[in-house]
Amino acid sequence: MKIWVVNDDGIESEGLKTLAAHAANFGEVTVIAPAGQCSGMSQHITIGDLGNPVKSMDRIKKVPFAIEGIDAYAIDGTPADCVILATVNFPEKPDIVFSGINHGENAGIDVLYSGTIGAAMEALVQGIPAIAFSLKWEAEGYELVDSRIDGIISELLTKKIGKNKVWNVNFPAHTPETFKGILWDRVPSQRRYGRTPLEVTDVENSDRVALDGGYISIGTITNMALVP
Repeated sequence: MKIWVVNDDGIESEGLKTLAAHAANFGEVTVIAPAGQCSGMSQHITIGDLGNPVKSMDRIKKVPFAIEGIDAYAIDGTPADCVILATVNFPEKPDIVFSGINHGENAGIDVLYSGTIGAAMEALVQGIPAIAFSLKWEAEGYELVDSRIDGIISELLTKKIGKNKVWNVNFPAHTPETFKGILWDRVPSQRRYGRTPLEVTDVENSDRVALDGGYISIGTITNMALVP
């Protein structure tokens, strides 16, 4: 299996290194990440030479990576740019894109703003399946991720999903000893930002209810512009 690992926190992020290390258990990994921090970019793209293989190659720089045997590229652009530029300039598409691991949960309204989700959605646009991974802000390390992510990836790779959907996996700020389990089919919470917070009672099967309760939340996000 050929896997591209992308993110929005940048090529130096610990979450990216963690995800790439686990992805390597499932196939041949190539890391393609923004040169710097690109959180909150959603599916923003840089208009210009994205589709030109000659001119756009100038925005791709091969760089050393923390994990031996993994090729890594720093991109002058957004998370969505990373996917487009790789699709245009690399000889073949991967079997799947892993996006993350984001520093901070991507639950509820955050999925609209997230560059992690944006990169996964751009993968769908390019005809590539994708899984997004995030870890709650308060987490002090990747111990829970390390203990559970391989099993989650194994299961997701066997499950059917619509061509207009990405998997969205969120880890709580818990250890392997304190987390409560995995909850599936989570829907985005209705909590949102604003000067006056909207009074909302989350449905029981929302992603934030799962995370607040100490569970790993797994659900799907739909790209409404694509045919199911």
